[in-house]
Amino acid sequence: MTIAAIPILIVDDRPENLLSLEELLSDQGYELVRASSGNEALRLTLKQEFALVLLDVQMPEMDGFETAELMRVNPKTRHIPIIFVTAGFKDLQFQFRGYDAGAVDYLAKPIEPLFLQSKVRIFAEMYCQRHEIELHKNHLEELVELRTAELRQSSAELITSNKRLQQRNIEMEAVQEILRGQIDDFTETHDQLLATEEMLRVQLEVYEVNQKLLNESNCNLQTLFDVSPLAIVVSSFPEGIIREINNTFSDDFGYKDEFVIGETGFNIGLWVDNDDRDLFLKLMQDQQGVSGFSSLIKTCHGENRNVLLYSNLMDFKGEKCLLTVFLDVTEQKRMEEQIRQTQKMDVIGQLAGGIAHDFNNMLTAILGSAELMVRHVQHDSAAMKLLGNIQKAASRSADLTGQLLAFSRKGQKNAVQVRIDKTIQEVISLLERTIDKKISLKARLAASIACVDGDPTLLQNVLLNLGVNARDAMPEGGVITFATANVELDSAYCGSCAFNITPGPYIEVSVSDTGIGMTEDIIQRVFEPFFTTKEVGKGTGLGLAAVYGTVTEHHGCINIFSEPGIGTVFKLYLPLSGEKKLEVTSTEELIHGSGGILLVDDEEIIRDIGKNLLEESGYRVYSAVDGEHALEVYERERENIRLVILDMIMPGMGGKETLVQLKKSYPDIRVLISSGFHKEGTAGELKQLGAKGFLQKPYLRQELCRAVAVAISDTSATL
Repeated sequence: MTIAAIPILIVDDRPENLLSLEELLSDQGYELVRASSGNEALRLTLKQEFALVLLDVQMPEMDGFETAELMRVNPKTRHIPIIFVTAGFKDLQFQFRGYDAGAVDYLAKPIEPLFLQSKVRIFAEMYCQRHEIELHKNHLEELVELRTAELRQSSAELITSNKRLQQRNIEMEAVQEILRGQIDDFTETHDQLLATEEMLRVQLEVYEVNQKLLNESNCNLQTLFDVSPLAIVVSSFPEGIIREINNTFSDDFGYKDEFVIGETGFNIGLWVDNDDRDLFLKLMQDQQGVSGFSSLIKTCHGENRNVLLYSNLMDFKGEKCLLTVFLDVTEQKRMEEQIRQTQKMDVIGQLAGGIAHDFNNMLTAILGSAELMVRHVQHDSAAMKLLGNIQKAASRSADLTGQLLAFSRKGQKNAVQVRIDKTIQEVISLLERTIDKKISLKARLAASIACVDGDPTLLQNVLLNLGVNARDAMPEGGVITFATANVELDSAYCGSCAFNITPGPYIEVSVSDTGIGMTEDIIQRVFEPFFTTKEVGKGTGLGLAAVYGTVTEHHGCINIFSEPGIGTVFKLYLPLSGEKKLEVTSTEELIHGSGGILLVDDEEIIRDIGKNLLEESGYRVYSAVDGEHALEVYERERENIRLVILDMIMPGMGGKETLVQLKKSYPDIRVLISSGFHKEGTAGELKQLGAKGFLQKPYLRQELCRAVAVAISDTSATL
């Protein structure tokens, strides 16, 4: 007898997975029966015989392991082979639990079609063989029963014949002959039974070997389940009493079994926002399941973590419960927020760089004019006072522009080696003379190596800005603490950080206060340019934006930790440099020179001021309004021109294009670049093109003359 279609049961709670299995096994001569849960699978196996069960491991209500164990304890279903289908093998203990539950094999998702079809075909063939053996065995038993009945009938006939022995001697001989034939048939049948028993014995030995392997595997599967990478909680519904947690939940959030089992999430303080808990329970009641519910939970140590909750109802030890999986997305949200902040800073930075050029041009004219006016009004004290006010206002405006350029990362960075501990001491000394006596300043300088490569002025401004902000956060007084420590940032931290930093040794600089603290909303915006919580006229909103830009420019990163009513900590991480002798700056005297200078700038006021400043220093000045004009003037006066001062941003032919044309025609020409902002990455490019230096606007006469002297002499020229 042949089997029309081999019955195979496929069990999965997701219809798309059932459909995928049906597609892979279609046209193979199988009768595919669906089950969407463990309970349904058990009912079907009790009603119908199956050659194989393809059983999903992770299902609501009853998972694959529980379903397999229930099939094994039922004599009617314990012989059915089970292949677990899972999204990942995880580790050996996970596999061993499946074997202990009764599985004979595993299939990993995504399923390889040929691998699936091959395994199913093997068990289908075993089913057919077993079915044929069973049929053959039943047939043999029927033959034995038939022959036994016949023997009994023959025995009765023999008894009767015995009584009539003398009368029916001939008939008895005939009956004996018939009996001999029947005995021969019985002997043949007996031999067939012995052969069948031997075959069954061999199969039983194979089964016992496989069962032993399964038992050994099951010893490790429970351990595999306990080390699931996702935190899992089983709680009663709707009461929320926690019945069971896995090891990952304990490890990730700090809660131990003895602390949470029998308690509710509300009682142990798991929910940060009780409104979230109420909404979660309502969704569960309405939908009987939740997928990707975003919420905040509090760890055993009081830390808030962003999680996505995935939950379904299930029957757990005879009780209606929730199986809830916690996906921790705290780091992902932090990175997303830092990326948004970086993008926001880049947009504002582009605007800052654009306005800085024109702003610095005007400041150059103001500062230059003020310097030139000194000799005309030096005997008029009132005029000198007014002129001093102009210079102070212009200098403060230049500082404001410098802050714009700092957070936009377009400023020129004077890179030298800076001792952070010394800078902190200088900042504390400055703050001591300006802050309220109710505020005390402390320093914990634990870093044994405190040297970084950077701009000392910008780094000092960073610490001053943080100190001033800390002061403003403590109107009733408090403590500002500057602290340092040496740390090693590994690749994991750098990879998860939104700042572009590399692994290695860093100095951690923290500035903390005991002030009013900040809410999460303010922390999210604190580095935005022009954002301030201070009163009108008491802050520009550029201080922390400049801090952000400077730290980024120095290849570092910055983090904020704050809690309302407790205080705030800013932590800066700057890459260390090797210990070496620090540069020593000294006050320079005004430098005079001689020879011709070609001053190229599209702003007339810049040309006039620059001409006057240079001529007072002994130079003869030629002027050009743009790149094309500069080429004409230099062609005509090149014998008299020692240096070209070239503005970077001009209409028509810009500074870079003009530099290329001048170097192409006159390879030995000396060019000093001047601009209102120094775009990141242009320093090396301009040096490669042949520029002898860079002069940042706005500049004073001393800075101009020094840059000119260095460019002409070509010593220590740097961009």
